[in-house]
Amino acid sequence: MAALAMEDEVFAPFPVLSGPSDLPAHARIGYWLERLIVSRSVHAGDKLPAEVDIAAALGVSRMTLRQALASIESKGLIERRRGRFGGNFIAQPKFDFSLTELPGFTEQMRRAHVEAGAQVVQALTRAPAPDVRAALKLRRGDQVHEILRVRSANGDPITLEETYFPAAVFPEMLDVDLGDSLYRVMEQEYHRAPHSAVEVIEPVKATPQQAELLGVDCGGALLLVTRTSYAIDGLPIEFARDYFRPDRTRIVVRTQVDQAPLRSGGTSTSRDVTASLKESATQIQRQDGRRRNGERLQTGESADGAFAEGSHG
Repeated sequence: MAALAMEDEVFAPFPVLSGPSDLPAHARIGYWLERLIVSRSVHAGDKLPAEVDIAAALGVSRMTLRQALASIESKGLIERRRGRFGGNFIAQPKFDFSLTELPGFTEQMRRAHVEAGAQVVQALTRAPAPDVRAALKLRRGDQVHEILRVRSANGDPITLEETYFPAAVFPEMLDVDLGDSLYRVMEQEYHRAPHSAVEVIEPVKATPQQAELLGVDCGGALLLVTRTSYAIDGLPIEFARDYFRPDRTRIVVRTQVDQAPLRSGGTSTSRDVTASLKESATQIQRQDGRRRNGERLQTGESADGAFAEGSHG
C-alpha cells in the first residue's frame, strides 16, 4: 500500500480533456482512473492523491472530479473514507459480467482490458447426471465432456466453471487447448457457437472444494449462474454452472421495453441484479451466524466464545 502523488509515473499520461468528444470530462476522467485500477497499475489499498491535487493537475473543478470518483466508486473500484486518515483508496476491483450477450469469460475480460486465465482442474468424458442429460436432451447411453476450470482475472481466481458438452456434437474436444476460450473452440473447430441461452441466477454456499479453488471461506456465499446454451438451430450444446465470487464480480442484466403491452402497466429498464443477489448472499451469512450462535448457546457458550453465567458445575 502506498500514498500516491500526481507526479508518479503511473498517472502519465493524463486523460485528454480538451477538444470535442462524445463524453463529458468527468466520464473521461472516470474511464482513465478505471483503466489504471483494472490494469493493476495501482494496487488495492493504495491511496489516491488528494482531490484538490488531482483536480488541479487535470485542470478541472472539484465538482467534475467528484462526479468521476462517484462513478468508479459505484463500480466498487475505490473506497471513500472520511476522517483524519480518510481519502480515496483503491479497492479490490470488481468485474462486470453481462448476461445480455454470450461473449464468454475471455471476451468479457478482454473488453475490460484484463488478462484472463484458465486452470483446468478436471476434464473427462462420462455418462451425464440426470439433470445434465435432461438439459442437453440426451438419450440414454449418450456421453458428455465434463470440464472444470478456475477462471482468473489478472491472476486472481474469481469464477469456477463446471461445463458439460455433448460428446457426439464435439468429438475429441478434450484434445484441444482447454486453457483457451471454449466458445472460440466451439465456433472455430466445430462451427457450433452458442446462439441463445437460458440462465438462472441464485446465491449458494461454497463447498469445501469450491472454497479451496476460489480462495474463499467454506460455506461463504457464491453467485451461481446455471446456463443452457443452444445453437442457431435450437440444439442444446452446453450446460454449465458458473460460480462467481460476489466480492470480485457483478452480474449485469440489461433489458428493454417489450413491444407488447405489459399487463402490470410498468416498463422494464436496464438494471444491475447484483444488489438483490448480494442481499441474498448476506442473508445466507446472517443465517449461518445465527445458527452458530444458537449452537454455542445450547452448549452453554455465549456468542463471544465465553461460557455463559451459571453454566459452571
